Amino acid sequence: MSNPKIDNILADPGASNWLKDALRSALTRDPVDAANDASTLKNVLEDRCDEVVDAAWDEHCSRLAGVA
Repeated sequence: MSNPKIDNILADPGASNWLKDALRSALTRDPVDAANDASTLKNVLEDRCDEVVDAAWDEHCSRLAGVA
């Protein structure tokens, strides 16, 4: 069964190899399990992103405070 969204991502030269590999791997799995795992991964990566951005912001603010 073809899915235009999936086909477009797999054909997109701008899409990362990591994303394409993950998508191909997910397509061989039970769709409910794959979607649940993708949701968990999304949440974990968003949390990590927030932590990294917060740490960078704190460091930036500390540097500014030291300059003033």
